[in-house]
Amino acid sequence: MKTLSFTITGLTAALLITACSGSMSPTGGNHSLEGNSWKLTGLSSISGELPKTAKEVTMRLDSGKVSGNGGCNRFFGSYSLNGSSVKFNGVASTKMFCQGAMEVEDGLMQTINNTDGYYIRGKWLALLKGADTLAHFEVTRTMEK
Repeated sequence: MKTLSFTITGLTAALLITACSGSMSPTGGNHSLEGNSWKLTGLSSISGELPKTAKEVTMRLDSGKVSGNGGCNRFFGSYSLNGSSVKFNGVASTKMFCQGAMEVEDGLMQTINNTDGYYIRGKWLALLKGADTLAHFEVTRTMEK
């Protein structure tokens, strides 16, 4: 009986901590496209789980500038927003070769070049071409303004 009481108390404490920290979590709630760091979680050009890359695949949009890491190379460029439409312009990257990362990186660059829209639900971002989802991202941290 003592073990059951300890387990219930431990579970209750864990739930309270989770519930209280949820409202303060940097990845909870609705997020803006701009001013956040986004981690790639899926590409329509790659079935199933993304292959492992040397570095985390990330993207950040802020004040008309986009930058990030494709898993091997850094990329940078500009973008314009109009409602739920986004258009990337002049996106370029460094040109190193990383074994195993190029499929993801090439898919991401192709996605960026073809994107014309987006939507955000909670901590999830989808890049779109018309009604088709090209990529999914998860917010990893909210940048202070």
